[in-house]
This record gives sequence, C-alpha cells and structure tokens, in this order.
Amino acid sequence: MKTFLLLFALTFWGTQSQTIHDLNWDISVGSNLNRTVKVGESVRWTWTDDLPHSVISKFGSTQAFASDILTGNGNTYIFTFTQVGTNPYVCGVHSNMGGTITVEEALSNEKFAIKNISLFPNPAEDILTLTIPNGVNLKAISIYNILGKEVINKPYLGNKINISNLTTGMYLLKLSTSNSDITKRFYKH
Repeated sequence: MKTFLLLFALTFWGTQSQTIHDLNWDISVGSNLNRTVKVGESVRWTWTDDLPHSVISKFGSTQAFASDILTGNGNTYIFTFTQVGTNPYVCGVHSNMGGTITVEEALSNEKFAIKNISLFPNPAEDILTLTIPNGVNLKAISIYNILGKEVINKPYLGNKINISNLTTGMYLLKLSTSNSDITKRFYKH
C-alpha cells in the first residue's frame, strides 16, 4: 500500500509540474498571438467569446495539431509540443486569428547542473578545488588572465586545479562539457 501511495504522489506531482502557457482565443486577438515555449510544455487556448473557433496548425508547422470547432466562452484546447521548431497556426473559422508557437530545446539536466559548480577557496594560493554536482561530466578547463589571454588549457583530470604557477590577480576559469561551458571568476593570492 505504501508503494502505491508513493507512486500516486510522484505521478500527481509530476503532472502538476508541467508548464502550460495560456492564450485567450477570441475574434479580437488578431494574427500575432505568438508564444515561445520549451519542448514538453503545453499551450492552452481558451475561448473568451461566444463565437465558434478552432485552432489548426498551418502547412509547414513542425507539428500538426487541430482542435474541433467549438462554440462558447470557456472552451479550451490544449496541445503539448514535443519537437523544436516553429508552429504557425490559425482559427479554422476566422483566418484573421492566429500566430506562431516557437518551441525551443529544454534545458538539459547537465546544462542546469553546470550552473551549480562552485570553487573554493577564493581567493586561492596554490590549489583551487571544484565542487561538481552529479550529472556534470567536465571535459576540459581553461584559465584566462584579466587581459583575456589563455594561460592554462588542459583536459579535466579531477576537482583540484594547481594554480601555484600563476601570478597574483584575478582570473577566469572556463569549464567545458561536451554540450556547454560555464565561466567562473577567482582570485590568486
């Protein structure tokens, strides 16, 4: 029973965390009802007048979608976008209503986690230590002086970086994975 309750709770919370973008859908919206969403997010069109409307993807849309023709204030149509691209759409009844839903790549776990890398001590004397979250697979490190000149470039071999050969001053540490980079500032004593 406990397992069942846990699965129910996780499923409930998982469905509650989905992002839904709301658009009012009525004769006054015009042809520029645009939104940018991430992969996996949904758009909900809500009828806000008593006229008949539909939501139909136009030719060339990355994903095809179409609602029924619905009449009445409060009707809704929801579509979840699963592919990166542009999705022009119109009302099948009123061709002057429409816009484009642009779908961007969702931030991956690695791209999110890389932002949480920290370094210490700062300022440092000889060794700079990195705290790296799970899911981050660093490939390379580069260190640049304040003038932008690269002074160290090497593969990532562990969370301790020897900076004893650097002169006193401020530096930028660039950390790279196969998909993204982040730059952190540190001071050398």
